Amino acid sequence: MKVHTQARVTRVNASEAHNLSDENLPSDINIVRESEYGEHMAYTNKQWRESHVTEGQFTSYDGLSIRYYHAPQEDSPKGCIVMLHGYCGFWGKFHEMAEYYWLAGYEVFFMEHRGHGYSGRQIYEADIVHVNSYNDYTQDIHQFMTEVVKPRIGNLPCIMFAHSMGGAIGALYLEQHPGVFDAAILSSPMFEIKTDGTPKFLISLMLAKIKLLRQEKLPFPGGKHWDGIPNYEKSSAMSEARYTYIFNQRLEDSHYHTNMMSNGWGYASFRTTPKILKDAGKIDIPVLLLTSGNDALVDSKGHYKFAYCTPNTEFVIYEGAKHELYNGTDEILEDYYRRIFGFLGKVCGQNL
Repeated sequence: MKVHTQARVTRVNASEAHNLSDENLPSDINIVRESEYGEHMAYTNKQWRESHVTEGQFTSYDGLSIRYYHAPQEDSPKGCIVMLHGYCGFWGKFHEMAEYYWLAGYEVFFMEHRGHGYSGRQIYEADIVHVNSYNDYTQDIHQFMTEVVKPRIGNLPCIMFAHSMGGAIGALYLEQHPGVFDAAILSSPMFEIKTDGTPKFLISLMLAKIKLLRQEKLPFPGGKHWDGIPNYEKSSAMSEARYTYIFNQRLEDSHYHTNMMSNGWGYASFRTTPKILKDAGKIDIPVLLLTSGNDALVDSKGHYKFAYCTPNTEFVIYEGAKHELYNGTDEILEDYYRRIFGFLGKVCGQNL
């Protein structure tokens, strides 16, 4: 594992305006404030989705139906953004972000991973996330890229945005398929999983038992079924308005009730994340790595390892922020999107 000592690391304290980005937002973008969020999503964002977003699906290599969403540009797009959500995620969690990308002139694609949203499942229980292997995820992405995205965008710059579990899947894909993406934005990627103090040897014993007893489709220990009870205080969001918008979608649609992992998902995740870090040096495209300083789910030690093993990574740490940076405070979001659009402008060679 080659270490690159020139990795660029920036620590941001948004509440104290420390190390804030001096990048400009695109002229058409105004980040929605907390006080205006509910009204914006109920009217402006809804109208945008109804007018500009289409749904599609394709059949994966093993017969599962995979749902995706597409917001095309009619005239001269700057580039293409392919969005990969995290564990228990779905399209509705990223309505706001997708609108910003589109308003800034980017073609937008969003794929719901197998076992999530309206994509097919490999397990009967609707609120359990299951996968046999992370290679299933990356095969789905490769099929999506080759059959849906690339025929549409041609030679446009193609940038990955990936959050949490999506960041792990996305990084694995970049290692397996170099040359498909031109750059990547990884937001709180799941490179190391927090285990609440459980020793690694006990995790290893648990994983061995899962395989030995063929318990892959049983719930992972400590999980909780969907109960429909909101709990903003213990969530990964710092914006109550955004949390409420997403939670209400989950209440209204059983496709969004995923709330716990199967043993198989746990096994695949704990086995895959060390391999991602081991092979991180294969990723030589520009990467913007955005990290939460107070993340209850993902261990930031994995982000440091990734940043120092990749040759072209810009690493930004938001001190005090929770896991879902895109559901942060007004101050965090302003800086977060300034850095994202500044990065996109450099990658795509565009003036904002």
